[in-house]
Amino acid sequence: MRKFFITALLAAGLIYLTGCGLSDDTVAVVGGTTITKDAYKQALSRRYSKKDSYASVDSSAKMAMLNNMIEKELKANAGHDMGLDDDPGFKGEFKAQEARILGNRYFEKVIVDKLFPESEIREEFDKQKEQVKASHVLISYKGARGGKSTRTKEQALALAREVSKKAKSGEDFAKLAEKYSDDPSAKQNKGDLGFFTWGRMVPAFQEAAFKMKPGDISDPVETAFGFHVIKVTDRQANPNYDPSKYEAEKYNIKRRVYFTKKDSGMAMWKRQQAKLEKENNFKINEENLNKIIATSKTKKGAVNPANFSDDEKLLPLAQWDGGTLTLNDIFTLYGSRVNMLGRKLNSLESFKSEVRNAALQDLIIKDAKRLGVADEPDIKAQLQDAKNTKLAMLAEKKAVREKAEVSEDEIKQYFAEHSKEFVKPAEMEMWEIYVKDKKKADEIAKKAKRKGYNFEKLAQKYTEDNFYKTKKGYLGFKSEKRRGEVSKAAFKLGPNKIGGPIKYRAGWAVFKTGKLHPEAQRSLEEVHSQVKMKVQNKKMKELREAWQKELHEKYPVKINTKLVEAI
Repeated sequence: MRKFFITALLAAGLIYLTGCGLSDDTVAVVGGTTITKDAYKQALSRRYSKKDSYASVDSSAKMAMLNNMIEKELKANAGHDMGLDDDPGFKGEFKAQEARILGNRYFEKVIVDKLFPESEIREEFDKQKEQVKASHVLISYKGARGGKSTRTKEQALALAREVSKKAKSGEDFAKLAEKYSDDPSAKQNKGDLGFFTWGRMVPAFQEAAFKMKPGDISDPVETAFGFHVIKVTDRQANPNYDPSKYEAEKYNIKRRVYFTKKDSGMAMWKRQQAKLEKENNFKINEENLNKIIATSKTKKGAVNPANFSDDEKLLPLAQWDGGTLTLNDIFTLYGSRVNMLGRKLNSLESFKSEVRNAALQDLIIKDAKRLGVADEPDIKAQLQDAKNTKLAMLAEKKAVREKAEVSEDEIKQYFAEHSKEFVKPAEMEMWEIYVKDKKKADEIAKKAKRKGYNFEKLAQKYTEDNFYKTKKGYLGFKSEKRRGEVSKAAFKLGPNKIGGPIKYRAGWAVFKTGKLHPEAQRSLEEVHSQVKMKVQNKKMKELREAWQKELHEKYPVKINTKLVEAI
């Protein structure tokens, strides 16, 4: 196995050192930065969340994940050395990421965990011990989710009751599903949903199904999709239930059950925000907001920070214990999206809302840190990954993209040396009649090849391609590869001919050819942007390869291959 890892590294063109002397908690060291076992496992968990365990992820995939983490660390190290973590744009965008990551866990702690105690989450998980096999008939109505039915809700309920009565009297459930169900899959599966565990179906449906015994048929059960008549056909232990997966599954269960009490949750969240504002003596300075609105330097809804004076940028828009929010802070928060701020300065209310949201972001981060959220291992890993991702992007932009400027002389030289790459292929003018039936296609072909028949009138009458029917079958000029077997046959036949039928898609095509435009060399003016892109991409590739080599020399990489194999 170790030999495989070394081979994979060499094949990737990367020079790594074996991790002799690395601790049992260290997967790799990049320069002075450590990639811990926990960070690596969390990255694997996010990437392969549907896998049963890390052991089920093959070695090459594990190594690819580690390679990505190492490359990101290398570029992030470079970004740090360039001082990019002090860049206002970086600070604003990272703060938004920090608020999202900390805010999500904070919301979980102060809202979701209060709505659903640990015992309830555990109970939800343990309900997965068993699985149920069921069939259903869905009777939809106008306005139901995903429904196309025109029947009223009352009509749907009456029909569902009738279907339930028929099923309970012994009529074949599969035939009832095929005849009545509005579930699009019912024609194929006869209503059979197979085995499913708790949490896989919408609440009302699973509540009913898991209370039933094999052979039971339900009265109509209402969900957002309509009315269901359910027949349970089997129950058994869930072979995939594993008590050790509880911690890994807990977050997904919380997210799922939260939506059953979403309205209560949002009401609690509003109260929590008001509590944070009160505890921190939060105040908005409307006078300063009005000053900014009155002197707003917007043009067609866009905002340019350079148009505001330093005094305007430093005006306190909101204040709280230990914090102040200025216009400059909002510009930083928006970063490269600052133009979007323009519409927020149209009125006092919209600007107040924007200021309040920006300040709440700080208050939530502050309280989340007080609760120790930022110290939780998975949160620390997410924050570090967010920071590294942004630093790596900025570093690559500075080291590669910004240096890959292309001159007109380079564009002209590349075109002169590679003009054959910019040749316009030969094109044939074409008309087509498309039908599903081969016999019909043969008859159309005979008519089309007779003298006196107008191909366009035939196309207008017979073609089953509605888009080209309005164009009387006219396809325009097509290259040999643009219309599959039809264009291949057209080029083989030549201009001003009638051919087919040719097997095409799920039917047959009869075609007519017209003029032939021979292959032609495009001018530099025609393909200037394409040439520029090719030159730029070539330059960036060379710069990136040289930069990556430099990074590996500057920040030596060591890998604990034994630990990676063991995970």
